Amino acid sequence: MDGFIGRDRELAMLGRYFARVGAGDRPGRAVLMRGRRRVGKSRLAEEFIRRSGVPSLFFTAAHEPLADQLARFIADAAASNLPDASLFDGVAPTSWDSALRLLAQAVPQDSPSIVVLDELPFMIAQDPHLEGRCSVSSTANSHAARCCSY
Repeated sequence: MDGFIGRDRELAMLGRYFARVGAGDRPGRAVLMRGRRRVGKSRLAEEFIRRSGVPSLFFTAAHEPLADQLARFIADAAASNLPDASLFDGVAPTSWDSALRLLAQAVPQDSPSIVVLDELPFMIAQDPHLEGRCSVSSTANSHAARCCSY
């Protein structure tokens, strides 16, 4: 038994969204999961990543200063299995804009990947313009599916 029970409908819906990545003139897709705290949104995203088998980055924000958030994001990205994760080695972006631009370079350009930004409200609290940048910056020419959970 794999320890994940239920949520078949939600996993199937994420699968349908993911199947659209790279289709048409929009190479990337964003999925926003919202719901009450502690209902399993993060665990659902983790399980979907596990089952997908594609390169991914899962970052969970915390209520902390921007510099600390960015440092943890860079560390998580450098440790991820994204093909160009080494781009994060030794860098110290000073904004989410520069961090997301780097992320756009690190995801595969010709095959699907998944990026999860968990606890997005903590990130937006430090940068109110982040929500708009999420959908623009990180999919310029990539086939990334982004999942932001509230």
